[in-house]
Amino acid sequence: METNCGCKGSKKCNIFAGMKKQIPNMLTLGNLFCGCLALVNVFQEKMMWAAILVGIAALFDVLDGLVARLLKVSSSIGLQLDSLADMVSFGVVPASMAFVMVRYSTQTVEGTPYWAYIVFIIALASAYRLAKFNVDTEQRTYFKGMPTPANALFWAALSAHWKFDFFIWDPVQLVIISVIFSFLLVCNMKMFSFKIKDWSFRKQWIIYLFLAIVVVAIMLFNFLGIALAVVIYPLFSYLYFMNLKSIKVD
Repeated sequence: METNCGCKGSKKCNIFAGMKKQIPNMLTLGNLFCGCLALVNVFQEKMMWAAILVGIAALFDVLDGLVARLLKVSSSIGLQLDSLADMVSFGVVPASMAFVMVRYSTQTVEGTPYWAYIVFIIALASAYRLAKFNVDTEQRTYFKGMPTPANALFWAALSAHWKFDFFIWDPVQLVIISVIFSFLLVCNMKMFSFKIKDWSFRKQWIIYLFLAIVVVAIMLFNFLGIALAVVIYPLFSYLYFMNLKSIKVD
């Protein structure tokens, strides 16, 4: 067997090829490790650290796919491992963040009210969304429904805002938001991804505008700017695909 390096299947080359295939998986496990650490910090109410760890997990999530494509070592096990890691970092962790924020405002001597547990619908919706992604071959250049990292960044931003500015949303509002975002996770609405080959302004001007607004929002509103970016993401996705449709008609 001759390998890409031309050394005709030497033992040393096979070992190197095997190690290369594991690099993206190691990055994926880095995502999972950050998710585990974030979960520990959430239940200690160290929400700032938890939010930072979610951000690092999201960075690992971007890097594992990027590295896999660059090294040309994408695999089915990598896809499954990625979803398992995402379930913790971007499913269980944001649901736990929402729960801790709701519990903080509703905890009494009698305990946490039963309706506070509704926010764990985020974890359920994330699991369904990740499973759907794995079997849907269309979701390679765009998403159907909100990607779990975007949802996780929203809750991480709210959590960080709570600890940074000592402001927490009304618990009923948080429950309603959790239901709305869970619907966005499992719906079939097209949402753009950044896996774009043609970055021409005519086709991608809406994404450029979106990124500009995100930068300004973060500069003006700090962590809430990140949350705002996630909120307007579905709207800009709708405009993006409307624009692509109009270009094809022309």
